[in-house]
Amino acid sequence: MRILDRYILREFALPLVGGIGLFVFALVMDRLFDLLDLVLNRGVSAFTVAALMACLLPSIIAVALPMACLLASVLAFGRMAHDREVVAMKVAGLGMFRMTAPLVGAGAVMSLVLLAFNGTVLPSANMAYKRLFFSIIQQRATVTLRERVFVREFDSFLLYFNSKEGKEGVLKDVTIVEDGQVPPRIITAERGRLEVDREALKVKLVLENGTADQPQDIEGGQYSRIGFSSYEKELDIQQYISGGPLSSKAMSEMNYRDLWVRLRELRAVPEQRRAYEVEFQQRLALALAPFFVMFIGAPLGALARRGGGVGIVISLLVIFVYYFMMTLGRGFADRGQLAVWAGVWLPNAVLAVAGGLVFWASSRELKWIRWGR
Repeated sequence: MRILDRYILREFALPLVGGIGLFVFALVMDRLFDLLDLVLNRGVSAFTVAALMACLLPSIIAVALPMACLLASVLAFGRMAHDREVVAMKVAGLGMFRMTAPLVGAGAVMSLVLLAFNGTVLPSANMAYKRLFFSIIQQRATVTLRERVFVREFDSFLLYFNSKEGKEGVLKDVTIVEDGQVPPRIITAERGRLEVDREALKVKLVLENGTADQPQDIEGGQYSRIGFSSYEKELDIQQYISGGPLSSKAMSEMNYRDLWVRLRELRAVPEQRRAYEVEFQQRLALALAPFFVMFIGAPLGALARRGGGVGIVISLLVIFVYYFMMTLGRGFADRGQLAVWAGVWLPNAVLAVAGGLVFWASSRELKWIRWGR
């Protein structure tokens, strides 16, 4: 590796580390309040919440790395342009392509790493997060059910029982008031118990030997009573511990092979297949983003004539546009309003085209695109 390549990569490395830390912190803050609520209001241990945070980090890093690469490339070349080092290299006969080659190579390496990361570490972390969160919910659901106390933790109904017996916690004289109808339906049962489905990650309340009473409504609907020997009601458990990871799609926990197999299985069902195709191509497109951002980040920085403030503003603007297009394109692709490849790959295509234009402008040193002095 030549001295110039090492120098440029060294200039790139420090803002890259700082950018990763900055964007990871910003994205973590989006989840931090929900996680703090688990500690402060739900009685979950700080160690467990820290484990949840560790499971969240891979999904955050997958998004933060392309952002950090763009910021670091703009700041690195912006600093060199500010100190006239870019001019000196051009005087020495080096073109923009030669100067940006080390960063393009670094972007390609990071894209390859992220490509493997998104297919292995990311789905495993999503599954671990879901399992850990479910164990918290299971524990909280058991603790929350207290005898002779109205349990209001579930949005869809009110629960009351007279006693809880045995190691399995069998509930005696159970009453449920459902909120979904007016007037609400009232369910009573002699016994009830919690059943946990670890595979489906669900908790349900099984009632035995009871009745379901629907009172007469104000419009004249007749009173009805239905007896049952067994009645199951799934607990809306994700509502009383915020965050809702159990509602996330199972495809987020699939590796590339699982997604590919699922795509082959759904070839005859295009409506269902589309969601898996979007997920599959989105991971690939996001993994290649560090490579594409180098084509626009380095020449943008080279056009700068001021310090890091301008570079940060430009970087944030490009990042906003990129992720706005990514969200918009994925939404259109999910709804079938746009071909999957078009909706998913549009942001990278725009980066490549814009990078080519800025690269050409930087090589020609067009004055209309410069900022600062």
